[in-house]
Amino acid sequence: MVNSMSSSMRRFVLFVLFAIVIKLNVYAQPKEQHHSNQHLVEHKQLNEDVTCDNKLGAWIWYLRLTKFKTYADLADTLASLGIKRIYIKLADGKIDSAKWPEINDPSVPKVFEERGIEAWGWSYNYTGNETQQAKALYYAAKAGYKGFVVDVEVQFNRKPAAASKLFYAFDKARDKATAENNIDPNFKLYCTTWGNPKTHGFPIATINQYVDGFMSQTYVENWGNEHLFNIEGSIETATKEYKALGATKPIHHIVSTEKGIMTSDEINRFISYAGAETSVWPVPGVNTSLLLWHTWNKVDWDYDHCNTNRDEYVANMGPKVKVYAKKNEIVVEEPVSAIHIMNTKGDVVAEILNPATNIDISSLLRGKYVMNVITNTGNTFLKYMYKR
Repeated sequence: MVNSMSSSMRRFVLFVLFAIVIKLNVYAQPKEQHHSNQHLVEHKQLNEDVTCDNKLGAWIWYLRLTKFKTYADLADTLASLGIKRIYIKLADGKIDSAKWPEINDPSVPKVFEERGIEAWGWSYNYTGNETQQAKALYYAAKAGYKGFVVDVEVQFNRKPAAASKLFYAFDKARDKATAENNIDPNFKLYCTTWGNPKTHGFPIATINQYVDGFMSQTYVENWGNEHLFNIEGSIETATKEYKALGATKPIHHIVSTEKGIMTSDEINRFISYAGAETSVWPVPGVNTSLLLWHTWNKVDWDYDHCNTNRDEYVANMGPKVKVYAKKNEIVVEEPVSAIHIMNTKGDVVAEILNPATNIDISSLLRGKYVMNVITNTGNTFLKYMYKR
């Protein structure tokens, strides 16, 4: 089909795609900014209890899917990147130690702990047979895992009674492990589910009474389009939905990189905005391109949520081309191919091809803009701009 397309048609398609990218490649901004980090402050106010202590993590389904032969090899690699937490699948509904022997193997969490990484367990869960499913947490606690995540999805849409039975069983399993002194004092129980729980009528309020936190599957890469470009807005929307549905516990976010679409800068934007317990699905391996490791190697796993000025951090991303705004002009210290100036609605208000060293912007209204800069090598990056 592609080979049969005429050259003129291909040029038209490329033009349309480019126009769409330019239209969408703008990030949502608050109406007023009295502080360099106001957008992040507003987000934190939605999620007051979230810690800034770095616990950035990664998820695995099976060890073999990562292409590592041993957990020690995997732990060495993750530690070298700076990953602080690993979520290891231990059960799918009922316990099956033949498929997931890690559930009864204390050496698995220990090998990560020795390298400064917290090992948590997780399970995918279904309606019915709740007590048996909850034993996964009990055995995980005995084996030395530091926390447990219950993954519930379509089976619990609009089913608060079923959710209550399941999470009550997990809560009791934790009580049992605690009574037997088989559990870390800081052991946490989280729930992970949809990044758009409102659409699924998910019983967040019911689950909230049993868990210590939620992990929203905020998969902007999978959702694509405006979600991928407006990462901050997507995170904020998910957080607001959880709150509106009754979440009073901290809300953390998981981002998927399995399609290999997100760049390291986009992942860093996600992590820096979503918070210190953000995690990434999945560890690269069989079900991803192994080139994904190159992206993960550039992720800022040591990001300091406590002390970093996020606006400055984001502004310094991308190619180091010196383009900046003064009062009534944009200064271009290195040659670039083009600059598109967009308002916060995503409307292009100016297009400058092969711009001069100084670009007059006196005609622009006062306010916030985004410069979409295209370098001479074809790279595209964004710079925030405030016209005074």
